[in-house]
Amino acid sequence: MDVNKIGKAIACLRKRAGYTQKDLADRIGISDKAVSKWERGIGLPEIGYLRRLSILLDTDSDSLLAGDVVHHDGNWQGIIVTEENPYGIGIHTMVYDKPIVYFLLSYFLLVGIRNILIVCNEREKRYMDETMGDGSEYGIRLFSFTGKLCDAVKKWDGEAMNTMLVYGRCLLYGVDQTRFFQKAMIDKERFTVLALPKRNCRSSHIQMDVNKKIVSSNEDEPLRTQYDYSDIPILLFPSRLLHDVAKEEDIPTFIYKYTSENEMYVAMLDRGFVEIEVDSFDHVQEASAFLKIVQDKCGMNVYCLEEVAWRRGLITTKQLRMHGNRYGTTEYGAYILSLCDRVSGRER
Repeated sequence: MDVNKIGKAIACLRKRAGYTQKDLADRIGISDKAVSKWERGIGLPEIGYLRRLSILLDTDSDSLLAGDVVHHDGNWQGIIVTEENPYGIGIHTMVYDKPIVYFLLSYFLLVGIRNILIVCNEREKRYMDETMGDGSEYGIRLFSFTGKLCDAVKKWDGEAMNTMLVYGRCLLYGVDQTRFFQKAMIDKERFTVLALPKRNCRSSHIQMDVNKKIVSSNEDEPLRTQYDYSDIPILLFPSRLLHDVAKEEDIPTFIYKYTSENEMYVAMLDRGFVEIEVDSFDHVQEASAFLKIVQDKCGMNVYCLEEVAWRRGLITTKQLRMHGNRYGTTEYGAYILSLCDRVSGRER
């Protein structure tokens, strides 16, 4: 373990996140002298601070202790594309205690993506405009658009960046999810689809070579075991391909065509990750039950968008408290306010 390399990584990531040493120290609950010592390679963060430090610097503990800043490139943008649902399920639909859009937006915030386009229907756009507006209260830039993706891209000002695109309503849950996203973002010239072991699902069965390049993708071939990999609706691709993706009417069709004519790669999530599609009321109930169990047993609120934005340094504790007060006496609001109270307690 190279303390000097770790110190340089902390300094680099701190500056990239826009913190002074005092800003970072205040958020952790320590003195700025301690941060200065870390960055000069005089000492290492105590284990109790490491998790919070990693979150604030938008990294994971393993990468930080390796002095790794390769994963961290801010030149990315996010796109959410929703399709019409026969049951009226959309990004506004509540899954237990939060709307689906909170899950989708959190995928971007976890890896520091702040410029986000949402292509949706009229009802969903009204919901986004009324509840989140331009996203500034969450420390992000949101642009909601009704119509086709190709038209939205022309009006949006973010098309020069590499893109992470979510094209389905899904709840993805697993340990160190941020780290897996970051690994998928390392090679910015590759067209990458995320995949995980699944069975008995409607996604495409994926076969790949030793370099993780897709050699076939077949919707008709059934998944037989928990070791079969299947795609999930999250793509990562270089900026030069955005218009090619946008002009296709159906994104899965584009993926199939692109795979047959070009090179597409897979970033594989570990066994233990769960993806729940939310396309029917049965799915909503299933996802809600799963979320309730996880939150009741682990004591944290999964995909609390306000908490994610706060822990990523996109909003202040004061802004976080304002969000908590907005939810009134609900359990969700109480959870957000409890985060603020913990910080206040450390400061005292």
